[in-house]
This record gives sequence, C-alpha cells and structure tokens, in this order.
Amino acid sequence: MSFQPGFGESFKRETWILYSVGMAGAALRYVARVRRLGIRHLQIDDFIMMFGMVWYTILCVALNEVASGGGSNLMTDEDIANLTPSIHAERVRGSKWVFVSEHAFILTIWSFKSCMLVIYSRITDGLAQKRLINYCAIYVALGFVGTELGLFLSCIPLSNYWAAPTPNPQCSNYQHYEIIQGCFSITADVFMLAVAIPLLLKIRLPTKQKLILVVLFGMGIFVIVSAILTKVYCLVPHLISYVYMNWYFREATVAILVTNLPLVWSLLRDVFPGILRSWTGGSKKASDRYYPSTPWSNTHKSRGSRGFGVASHVRSTRSHYDIEEMGPMPQKEDSSVSISQRSGDSPNSISDDGSARALRIRQEITVTVEEEARRESKLISSAHGWSDNQIDGRKRSSA
Repeated sequence: MSFQPGFGESFKRETWILYSVGMAGAALRYVARVRRLGIRHLQIDDFIMMFGMVWYTILCVALNEVASGGGSNLMTDEDIANLTPSIHAERVRGSKWVFVSEHAFILTIWSFKSCMLVIYSRITDGLAQKRLINYCAIYVALGFVGTELGLFLSCIPLSNYWAAPTPNPQCSNYQHYEIIQGCFSITADVFMLAVAIPLLLKIRLPTKQKLILVVLFGMGIFVIVSAILTKVYCLVPHLISYVYMNWYFREATVAILVTNLPLVWSLLRDVFPGILRSWTGGSKKASDRYYPSTPWSNTHKSRGSRGFGVASHVRSTRSHYDIEEMGPMPQKEDSSVSISQRSGDSPNSISDDGSARALRIRQEITVTVEEEARRESKLISSAHGWSDNQIDGRKRSSA
C-alpha cells in the first residue's frame, strides 16, 4: 500500500501544527505549576507529564518518518511484485518507524491517562468517589500491561515487524494488537468520563464555572471518537489506509490538551483577572489574602508555613468558590473547628498542589475558635488556685 500524492506534505504540516498546540498547552501548565508550587515542589503528575511529552515528541517524529518515506511492509500483491532493492530498503526503514510509533503511542496515551487519574484522585480525596478512581486506576494499569503484551506477542519473532514482505499478516496490519489496544484505551476513557463528569455536575458551582469544567473534560469525548476512527482505518478492510496516522496524532494532541488545560486556568485568571473575574466567582486579591500560593508572594512567610487569614482564625460572611481550586468538600459537621498550621508542615501537606488548585472548589468556612473560653478558664484557675478538675466540678454542680 502506497501513499496518496501529497500525503506526506499535508501530514507533516498538520502534525507539526498540532504538536505546537499540544506542547504550548503543556508549557502553560508548567508555568502555572511553578507559579503555584515553586519548581522544587512539582508533583508526581508533573513528572508523568514530562515523560508523556517525550514520547509525544517521538510519536510525531516517527509518524512523519513513515509518511515522508516509501511506506511500510503493509503492501498489496502489486507492491510486492514491484519491489526493487531501493524500495525494499525504504519499506524496511518505514516498518521500523511504524513499530516505534506504535510503542510511542501507547506510552504517550497511557501517560496522559495516568496524569488525569492523579488529578481525579486529588479531587475525590476523602469522598466516596475515590474508590471508583482507584478501580479505574487498576483497570488502566491492567490495560497498559495488556496492550504492551499485545504489541510484543502478536508478531513473533519481533523482527517480522520490519520484514518486507512479512510472513505474518499481523506483523504488517497490526490488527490483533489494534483490537486489544482499542478495547482497553476506549473503555478506560469511557470509565474515567463516567466517573468524572457526574462528579463535576454535582458540585455546587455557578453555572458558568460548571460549563467551563464540563467543556474541558468533555473534550475527552473527542479522544474517544478519534480512537474509534483510528481503529476504523486500521480494521475495516475497504477503509484500511495510512489515514489512521492522522487520527493517531489527533487523539494524542487532544489528550494532552485535556490533561493540561484545567491546570492552566489559574494562570489565565492571574493574567486576565478583569475578564475572568465574573466566571470564577472571586478576585485574585481575595484569593491571595486567604490562600497565598505564589512562591514569591509577599503574603508568604515561608515555604513551610502559611497563614489562613488574619489573627488566629478565618472569618467569612459568604461562600467563595474558585474554579482554579477544586478538591474534596469539607466533611466536618462540628459546630466549632480549630485550624492550626505547624511550622514543619510541607507545602504538599497544606494542599496547595497545582492540580488541586486547578480543579479545587475553595469554600471559605466560618470557623469559631474557642480560644477565649479556654483563656478565661485559665485566668479563673490561676486567680483562685483551682485545678481544671475543680472548675469542671463547679460547672457540673451549678448546672
């Protein structure tokens, strides 16, 4: 099977444009994360994203090497009859790049799935939905292992993947592998959306903010559509063509955007506070007052210590929601809650992580601290020489 005239140039133009968009989204993510956490406090999903970006780059290069060459070992009887030494060498070279692209695609897509699962895990921390995220993570891990095994075991020996012509059709059309990869990848995406979107819809947010989140995560539907179209051009006999590569890279690009754009929102809000204020339900000034997060912010006393407001408690007469910070809703039912921050706490322990900041709903709580009552008891005790037990006994007798 040969390329259509002009396919290589059009494919090159499309993929490198998409690559630029995808990498720009990832770069903005890291700008937002460094602003929020500092470069020394990047978290596990940031490093997973770096790993995915490397394989995303390799995927783009590999697909373009295939498209700009003479094709792969996926050949018709006519192609085989017309083989010459130069064409044979080009076919072998292209087949090797096809194998590299398939492996790069697996590592790229599963890296982005892992990033999303880490984010979902933070959102649902302390909630009942956390168990569903754990189940989803197990399924994604099993899917990764199954897909890798499908790639390496569908064609034995492995060198037949770049034999031209190959004695095993599975070494040229990858059909068994494509079925395994498609089943695991598509079902994992559906599972993740089935858990995430209902969770977002139930969150108490203004309609505008919900719409933004639903659109961002709803882009995952396009990832599923792209995956389905990829399999159509790989598996349907009369549609099999190199067009599958277009959909491979479109799927990967939308996946990297879906993973990174939610974390870019806080950066956009800082850059365009006037435009986005009505969409976020608050101002950056209020955010910095109660939740200072920028590493070089004047309100930051130190990286290990952080204030939650004025004096010893937070006062608020209204609920404040912020789309840039989303996490588990408070589960406390006590009438009085005491909040303290030890000087030795790490930045991670105070929940100022970028993904949580990108996807956390922050609600200011009115907190009543019974400091005055305790202070009064101590004064009475010291004035009369009473012990704490004596004070409790007098309270019970007077009652």
